[in-house]
Amino acid sequence: MKKNGFLKHVDFFLLDVLCLLFAYYLAGYIRGIGYLLNNDIYRLLGIFELLTLISVVYFYSPYKSILRKKTLNILLKTLAFGIMQFVVLAFILFATKYAEIISRLFLGYQYFIFIILSFSFKVFWIKVIKKKARNSINSGSKSLLIVTTKDYVKDLESDIKNNNFEYFRINGICLLDCEDKADISDFNVVCGKDNLLKYCCNNWIDSIFFDMDYEQIPKEILNSLAISGITVHLRLMKVEAFEGQDQMVEKVLNYPVLTSTIKDRTNFENFAKRAMDIAGGIVGCLFMVLITIFIGPIIFIKSPGPIFYKQKRIGKNGKQFNMYKFRSMVMNADALKKDLMSQNQVKDGFMFKIKNDPRIIPGIGNFIRKTSLDEFPQFINVLKGDMSLVGTRPPTVDEWNKYELKHRIRMAIKPGITGMWQVSGRNKITDFNEVIKLDSYYINNWSLSLDISILFKTVISLLKRDDNEAM
Repeated sequence: MKKNGFLKHVDFFLLDVLCLLFAYYLAGYIRGIGYLLNNDIYRLLGIFELLTLISVVYFYSPYKSILRKKTLNILLKTLAFGIMQFVVLAFILFATKYAEIISRLFLGYQYFIFIILSFSFKVFWIKVIKKKARNSINSGSKSLLIVTTKDYVKDLESDIKNNNFEYFRINGICLLDCEDKADISDFNVVCGKDNLLKYCCNNWIDSIFFDMDYEQIPKEILNSLAISGITVHLRLMKVEAFEGQDQMVEKVLNYPVLTSTIKDRTNFENFAKRAMDIAGGIVGCLFMVLITIFIGPIIFIKSPGPIFYKQKRIGKNGKQFNMYKFRSMVMNADALKKDLMSQNQVKDGFMFKIKNDPRIIPGIGNFIRKTSLDEFPQFINVLKGDMSLVGTRPPTVDEWNKYELKHRIRMAIKPGITGMWQVSGRNKITDFNEVIKLDSYYINNWSLSLDISILFKTVISLLKRDDNEAM
């Protein structure tokens, strides 16, 4: 999702707020006014100054492209920013007739100090960001696969190293006109044209950047990626209409790109969903502690071993994480699963589900699975940010390895404790394509009200104690 200009550079805004406050107190000390907050007039002036700063930031956009500006340009921009604040504040003071009782020398000192501090901290912070951007190429939190050709790759390498302000971890480079392991790039060449889609399906990739002429990109590749739910960035050289999902123009690695992605969320919607996850995660963890007191000893007595079960699952865009549950099966359950695959009710093995699973711990396993008590430790995953309250079911690693590209859309969002499939009669669904349809509907029609509706239906289902199997 593309951030608006203010939120994109909120760090620079906060730095300017701190610089203004420091200049406010330092100017008061130099002018000999004393403790400013004890003075009603100067306390009100401080409020006016903060409101003026916010207004000028909103309308003037002083941080636009700041990471790519030269030092002299930053100085001139900061100087104009400070003068503009001073002019706006002077107009406010004149209109409210406070200009007669406010020390003009105080204001002069303050904004002179502010401009010096603001410029100095901006230059320092930009150096910090650029250092972090270079380091994130190998360790960033968002993975990016670059698809290009030999004609573009050399210039691209320099731009990646100097302009990775999105903090992408470069997953590798795909050269559409070269062999898989061609020794042509400082970055790892991970695949060629023939196995690009297979690589995208089997690896953790948040987004793909096509740095090449649009006419060179095979249309079947673009169409397959659109179905998969992977975010696609097309460098704006010459781009025709592309049938994808939501589209927007933004910058990636300092290149203007057309980004095609699944249903876009606003900043508020992302904030609200995460806030709901944190609130629900805290409440869920409190219940988990109480449940542990009662069923923990029973699990240990019935099947000696750990009370909690940890399993590798696949999260958003293929990232692996450890999912936690109360252990409802015997200690060697994973090893026994191979012998039971012939009884799997879901064809093609994309999920595993059988009736009367012999691996379940007698006396307690069926109870905690039917009541979904075994799922409560997943609230830890929600608090950690690996999962959400509502999402898609996180597949196991062996299930993920069987996925085709069209199945990958399920993991275009964070997996959830509950979801569309779980409240739509999951015990009756044995066709994995039906699961894909339900998950795709949720992803493409997501809203906070839909999440609340699914949570409500989940609670109703638990209260009715439907014969639900664990995830």
